[in-house]
Amino acid sequence: MSVEVIDKADDLAPVLDAWRRLAAARGNAFVTPEWYLAALKALHGSAVPAVAVMRGNDGEVRGLLPLVDCHSKSGSRLLSFPGTRFADIFHPVAEQHDEVEVAAAVAPVLARHVGARCRLDLGRVGVGAGWWRELAQAWPDRLTVVPQPEDALPYVALEGLDWHEYLASRSGQFRNQVKRKRRSLERDHEVRVRRSDTAEEVTSDLDTLFKLHDARWDDRPGVSSIARAEARQLHREFAAAAHERGWLRLYLLEVDGVAAAAWYGWYVGDRFSYYQAGFEPAWSRYSVGFLLLAETVREAIAEGAAEYDLLVGDEAFKARFATGERLGTSVLLAPPISRSRLAATAKRVARSGVRAMPESARERIRGLRHRVRSSG
Repeated sequence: MSVEVIDKADDLAPVLDAWRRLAAARGNAFVTPEWYLAALKALHGSAVPAVAVMRGNDGEVRGLLPLVDCHSKSGSRLLSFPGTRFADIFHPVAEQHDEVEVAAAVAPVLARHVGARCRLDLGRVGVGAGWWRELAQAWPDRLTVVPQPEDALPYVALEGLDWHEYLASRSGQFRNQVKRKRRSLERDHEVRVRRSDTAEEVTSDLDTLFKLHDARWDDRPGVSSIARAEARQLHREFAAAAHERGWLRLYLLEVDGVAAAAWYGWYVGDRFSYYQAGFEPAWSRYSVGFLLLAETVREAIAEGAAEYDLLVGDEAFKARFATGERLGTSVLLAPPISRSRLAATAKRVARSGVRAMPESARERIRGLRHRVRSSG
């Protein structure tokens, strides 16, 4: 067994095929080289690769930990998975039963490469996953875990089901809405669901998705994972690469020749994943977003997917479709710090959180602070 750390993008070429194969077998787009390179270009301009590669005794790649090496705003060294703010789940690029061994093997080599006293932002990982604990245990310097809340990752188990069997597993209201809303829309209008097929369609349809997404979220600023310009650049890069690999799934529901809803995701391995969507509010009485989501479940079944992943989020509309859920939690590993420094960091985070609040909320906090001080 041997481990190397690749720190130049041009040197990644020899491992890309094995990396892609292992990632696709896990059905996770966020650990593919396509996501990594798109995020490196769009989000991590000043960072360099820190891709740890573990090979077996036969020289074949058994696993990778594809991180980026950057510096935080405070000047400290930071290793992270790429695009953690815009991705839903991370793990080593390896067969699941090899995750712990890969993490243990690469930890000391990574530490020698970047210096043991650095922080590791592992993004969201599966609750109960052992690999990141093994990574922390094998790291030469002691690392502590910064606790984070858990998130739901709902999914639809599809293996062995046809569309009618899936519908039968849903509520009567769900089944009636699928049928009734679709009939009503088709009675009054010409309706077509179209998938983006060419590179040119991908570019224009992605712009349509952003436009419809903005229309849907116009009165809820700051809650969308694709609202920021850097996020959109990431997805333009990734969508183009995913299209070349045959993974991209980008659908438009067109009414009378005009897009009323859009759905963006991918089909990697045996997993069909929903990432984002948007719809024109003027068509909301027909539930066009719901209809398109249902249509993509039908498409996933037709393509033979074993799972339809709704990714992170406990929104009510996801619960209507889901048959189960996994739990994830974000993991940040850091060297121990003194209590005074920890308190200062917590205070700084709290202040930044307050600054991000709406003015009305900040005003209430100021009023509460004034009352507390007055009572003291």
